[in-house]
Amino acid sequence: MPAKINFKKTMLHLSMSHLIYRHHSNKRLWMSIFLTLIAQQSMAQTDEKNTPVADATQAEMIELLKSEAVKQSLASPEAIQKIETSHEAEAEPDTMQMLQQQELASESIEAFKPIEFEDLQDLPVEPIDQNMANEILQVAEGAKQEAQNYRASQNTENTVADITQQELAQINQAPVNVDQLMSSIRADSEIVAATNEDAQTLDTSFPDEVAADDKEPNFFKRLLYKVRPPRELNTAKVPRITADVVFTASENNSEASNKAYAAALENLKANIKGKLSSFTVESYSDFPSALPQLRTLSNQAAQAVGFYNAAFKFEKVSDNKVKVSVTPNEPVLVKEHNVEFSGAGANQAQFQVISVLPDQDVGDILNHGAYEATKNRITEAASNNGYFDAYWRLHDVKVAQPQNTADINLRYETGERYKLGNVEFRMSDPAAEFPLDLDILEKLVTWKEGADYTFWRVNGLANNLTNSRYFNYTLVDAVRPDPIEKSLELPPDIQALVDQNQLEESSARVQDKKAVASDKEVSQNVVDEDQFAGVKDQEQNENLRTLQNTQDAKEQEQDVLKAQARETKEVPVIVTLNADKLNSAEVGAGFGTDTGARLRGQYRRAIVNKRGHSFDANLELSQIRQSLEGRYNIPYNHPLNDYISLVGGYEREERDDVGQNVNLMIESAVAGADRVIKNPRGSWQHTFGVRYRLDRITQDGSIDPSDIPDAFMVNKNNQQQSLLVGYEASRTTSDKRVNPSKGFKQTYKIELGAESLLSDADMAILNAGWRFIYSLGENDNHQFVGRSDLGYILTEDFTKVPYNLRFFTGGDQSIRGFDYKSLAAEEGGFKVGGQALAIGSLEYNYQFKEGWRAAVFTDFGNAYDKDFNTETAYGAGLGIRWASPIGPIRIDVATGLSDDNHPIRVHFFIGSQL
Repeated sequence: MPAKINFKKTMLHLSMSHLIYRHHSNKRLWMSIFLTLIAQQSMAQTDEKNTPVADATQAEMIELLKSEAVKQSLASPEAIQKIETSHEAEAEPDTMQMLQQQELASESIEAFKPIEFEDLQDLPVEPIDQNMANEILQVAEGAKQEAQNYRASQNTENTVADITQQELAQINQAPVNVDQLMSSIRADSEIVAATNEDAQTLDTSFPDEVAADDKEPNFFKRLLYKVRPPRELNTAKVPRITADVVFTASENNSEASNKAYAAALENLKANIKGKLSSFTVESYSDFPSALPQLRTLSNQAAQAVGFYNAAFKFEKVSDNKVKVSVTPNEPVLVKEHNVEFSGAGANQAQFQVISVLPDQDVGDILNHGAYEATKNRITEAASNNGYFDAYWRLHDVKVAQPQNTADINLRYETGERYKLGNVEFRMSDPAAEFPLDLDILEKLVTWKEGADYTFWRVNGLANNLTNSRYFNYTLVDAVRPDPIEKSLELPPDIQALVDQNQLEESSARVQDKKAVASDKEVSQNVVDEDQFAGVKDQEQNENLRTLQNTQDAKEQEQDVLKAQARETKEVPVIVTLNADKLNSAEVGAGFGTDTGARLRGQYRRAIVNKRGHSFDANLELSQIRQSLEGRYNIPYNHPLNDYISLVGGYEREERDDVGQNVNLMIESAVAGADRVIKNPRGSWQHTFGVRYRLDRITQDGSIDPSDIPDAFMVNKNNQQQSLLVGYEASRTTSDKRVNPSKGFKQTYKIELGAESLLSDADMAILNAGWRFIYSLGENDNHQFVGRSDLGYILTEDFTKVPYNLRFFTGGDQSIRGFDYKSLAAEEGGFKVGGQALAIGSLEYNYQFKEGWRAAVFTDFGNAYDKDFNTETAYGAGLGIRWASPIGPIRIDVATGLSDDNHPIRVHFFIGSQL
């Protein structure tokens, strides 16, 4: 460093000396002009903070990066801390304040004393450090020699001579051997060629050690194969070898942490196994000849995970197994990792979070897979956010040996951001009429004209069309322009030489190969295919021709739209719809531990009229409950997020053993209307409703009426009615929609009824519920699940409250170990129902295998009387959970601890625990 400072001082002196000595008479004038220009330049330029978004403050930018890190699943505590520290404001000296202090100071500050013009001549002239100069020249010569060697190693192109008249005549006269031609075509079809187009990095994806087809199918697959046999692919299996990898020396002699080094060794072991598993047994049979290939494959596998100096020894264990002894040696560490963005989107959080949190950073062991992952994240961020003019300026990994360091340079030009254009709706059959009015379809669009392109907006439109259930086929096509490809910039070391004029830029690049073309046309007789057997009839040919014309027209339209999008910077969106199946019906059978065996049926009319009305009907038949319900849905402000639902139905439910050998049969007729307002996930959902309910209770069992308490007889009337006006608000936050590992749900509901308005009692029914899931540990192996439900009925006379509106508990979703609705406040041995509800549950799950968890749980609570005098019920048990694609499937074995008989019951449930 001192040598560089001396060099700078000397250069300043030499640059100024000729000016001072030559114009000594006007030295003060020249120096005044020089200092004036320097002062003006320093005032005009100010350091601009690198804010990701225009007008965004430092705190806002940090929050944007944190939000984007959560979206990209990078919200670990270390990542959040790195984001915060990367944007800490650095204290900069206030030069204006320092100048003012100098003016007000009684004594001049030594650091601010101006340099007199005469003093310049007295400054010492120090020579340049010759060692530093020699080192600079040596590095430059080495780089120059490296570039020349690279050019010399490139293959020169062979020039193809023009065809001669004699050769042309032979081609025209040569007969076509059809048998030979067909044989050649069949032989060519069996050739499989793989190319590495980038030729920049090593491939880190290798086949598994054991092929998937060789694995024994599990129990569920064997059951499935009995119903539907698996498809047998008509392909011959080529025997492959397996590898046993051992490390002869695995000490960590690098600067990497022991944990990172151990993980790298595991990657090295898996990579070598995977790479060698592609080697065939036939090639392995000649072991001496196979050794060079085995060594090459192992080297590729090792370099892909950063071990460029690994040594290998191979030992043939059997005809299809090899033992590889590996000496890893020192790995390559990332010395520099530079990610640079330019263009209109350079400061967007979607890009900045990648530069702050790359897949590998300085000090990590080089991993080409992580390098490619960072590149993919950058290109995906550009594609998903409408930067379709983006291109790579540079992507380069330079590995230095024997230093065992790597410099990674990524430079990306984002270009201009595209907008979303209007949506064009089409029917798959051009002659078909639109089943809905256009304004109803436009309400499903998730953006307004001129909005920035984002993938989630286009995907949101596709989801809305699917979730509306109006159509049996939808296709959303956002016509995006083709990617831009430009020549890459020179790496930093080569660019430095170019900037110093020591190397011509044209000589640093590989020249494009010249295209060689002939100006003479070659003709050849073509065989008439109609003379062969097996030609399609004329009608089939016409169909194929029509399909081909349709495909060609579509491709031409796509080309026009892509060119239009490139010119206008606006992406057109075309939606193709099909609604030729408006009626649908489903029938299913199942079993529930609360309801027993059950049969379900559903009918839906997707579109009733052009205003988007729809109709659903559901039928359920089980041992203890039968119901029929119909819903007529009317879009209000939005077909999915704001609609009115007219409800009507009938249900019949049996209640056994409600007291002293008395059973009840409750029949209910329900009619009402709801307005449902849905907001984005994580926001509050609202439901306003009115519901009229008429219940008829039939008693089964002989008992003296005088022994039945008034609270159980419910106004001594077998018919009860209620008209309730209600409001419900709920909110769910979770990391995933299906099988979440973290989440919280809260629900609040109130219903009001008046005796003067078609209700048997004045009452207010209050309900609140909470659910949570929290996972921790490696791979979220430890999981805690909890829930709580509270309720209370405010009324002056509880005996008038309809029996079916009171609180009962027990069963799959409340207190396991007890039967469905078997727990409630009792009076005189009769279950009169609770005026208050308080239940809770706590569960611990341990993931012993991916997707499988063992559970231990306890449930507690009851439906209490007004003064909470009812005894609390307790249940506990064990269970198993499987994270299926449709949600968790739970099987629990529980016992009622508070029951003297300690009953044991099995509970089965499908669905989220939130």
